[in-house]
Amino acid sequence: MNQHTIDLVNKQGLQFFGSVNASISHELKNIFAIISETAGFLNDLTQLSKQGKQLELSVLENCCNSISEEIERGFDTIRRMNQFAHSVDDPVRETSILDTLTLAVKLTGFLSFAKKTHLNETSVDTTVFTSPFLLQALTYKTLGALYKTLNAGDELTLIPTFGGPDPSGVTLVFSHGQPADLTDFPDPLTAEVADALKAVFKKTKTGLELFIPRTNDYLAAALADRQPVQKSI
Repeated sequence: MNQHTIDLVNKQGLQFFGSVNASISHELKNIFAIISETAGFLNDLTQLSKQGKQLELSVLENCCNSISEEIERGFDTIRRMNQFAHSVDDPVRETSILDTLTLAVKLTGFLSFAKKTHLNETSVDTTVFTSPFLLQALTYKTLGALYKTLNAGDELTLIPTFGGPDPSGVTLVFSHGQPADLTDFPDPLTAEVADALKAVFKKTKTGLELFIPRTNDYLAAALADRQPVQKSI
């Protein structure tokens, strides 16, 4: 990875990690709160039972199911956190577009202002040769900016388009179905990440398109100067 990209990761990396980790920790806190409340309710039922009150098995079953569901939600949250953490393992490599989008949607879903997002996974998955961490950051920032412009109850559809008008890359279509104020997007930090990835934004009346090259020659050339690179695309 060239020095500019390294500096970019260092400059924005902590801020991005901090934002994601803050939302994840808030999600885990909510999970623990629900488990704690349910456990407290079970304790109250236990005390009533000791006083001779009859307990309904359906109530106990609902409490157990609630705890099990929250534990599974906690495990899923931690899995996503670990997946995100490993996005910095390899500075530049092939990465799955659908995996990146799935993780980004899940991570932004932890934000308090998140909107319901539908990811169209019917397209055949493809890989791009780029910086996984910066691509994750760019997708996260784009979704977050769109969430802020949409009204409560609005929904967003994310459609990866492969083999479109420009077969040299992948176009991500963020469709919100109605006008959205994106006058100040991309902001300077987001634009800097897009420039490093050679990604290009295109605004439409009811959506936002993001073109990602299949192979980032700029990063590939920089990495080739340091070590051999094997690509399958």
